[in-house]
Amino acid sequence: MKRLYILFVFVLAGLTLQAQEMKTLTWGGVERQYYQYVPASYTGETSVPLVLCLHGLGEGAMNFFNVTNFASVAEQKGWILVYPQALNFTINIPFVGSQDLGPCWNVGSTVTISINMGGYPISFDVSVNPNVDDSGFLNATLDQVENDFNIDADSVFVMGFSLGGLMSHRMAIEHGDRINAIAAISGEIGNELTGLTPTGHVSVLQVHGTDDQMISYEGANISYGGYGPFSVGLDAEETVNWWSVFNNCDLDPVIELYPDSQDDYMTFEMHSHLNGDNGSRVALLKVNGGEHNYYTSGSYDIDYTEEIVRFFINTLDVTSTPELTTETLNVHPNPANSFITIDGSAPVSIIDLMGKTVLQSQGKSCIDVSSLSEGVYFVKSGDAYSKLIISR
Repeated sequence: MKRLYILFVFVLAGLTLQAQEMKTLTWGGVERQYYQYVPASYTGETSVPLVLCLHGLGEGAMNFFNVTNFASVAEQKGWILVYPQALNFTINIPFVGSQDLGPCWNVGSTVTISINMGGYPISFDVSVNPNVDDSGFLNATLDQVENDFNIDADSVFVMGFSLGGLMSHRMAIEHGDRINAIAAISGEIGNELTGLTPTGHVSVLQVHGTDDQMISYEGANISYGGYGPFSVGLDAEETVNWWSVFNNCDLDPVIELYPDSQDDYMTFEMHSHLNGDNGSRVALLKVNGGEHNYYTSGSYDIDYTEEIVRFFINTLDVTSTPELTTETLNVHPNPANSFITIDGSAPVSIIDLMGKTVLQSQGKSCIDVSSLSEGVYFVKSGDAYSKLIISR
């Protein structure tokens, strides 16, 4: 039995290597690389979806391929995957010297760095790989892949992590006429792009941890090499609002809660803005307590890759918990310690992040919540909801 298992592993590895291939194209006078993964089921007879996967700062395309585990999705669904490689970038800091940042995308973001030299402040602007046309390179990559394979033009997706997340937004803004949806993990809209008008109504999933120390959830601040923090653009919620307004989505989100089944010190919420132009939608997967990581199944409540796929194929229901329309219920104080006061006389239910009703009150305006543990809850009264934070 053990020998059969080992044989199976070698066969599976062989199929993976066979399906995965490095390709090159010349763009901007430079030979660029990308890896493509073609599932064993591909015949070319029918069109298939395409996913462009963008790695983070200092990372390689192959490492990102291994982290995301999108190969299993490709085999199950027949999707073609493309993992482009960014070019290295060396930053030159006046009076300090040069520093190699490794592979970096030109994401359309500039930060101002200030240093003190002998008591005199010196400021200068820094952009990442400003002379590299990564947007054009990725667009040319799509051209080449669509020329080589039978790609479904209505199922062209882009996803990216960290700097790759910022680059995903740039692709959606500048090439939204050919991209249907993006998923940006821990990377928002760069500050050079906020004044642009997107070329199409793209569905957008923003995934971000509230404790992200690399690119912050609030303020989109980064720190690197002892410098910072610097804001690279819009933060997570501002990015979602920016896209929601452009797509003419419902401004009030539908909020869904994931079951808190793992001891991972995090909770997950999906905030979906629906009914946008051309069927677009914008969602925020808010990771309460999440850091600058790509979370996968096993040790965590959710798997980022699975959630990205669900968003791309427009499957939004994440749990059996109620869909919460907006925070229309007046609850105070909030955060609360011992008691809360609610406007209205309808029966009140307090629901935890598992979707379980933990407290009920029959029409009382003042409710004792001292028995509840610290954390996040939802309060329901009639058709109105509000988020409630218990803090002591």
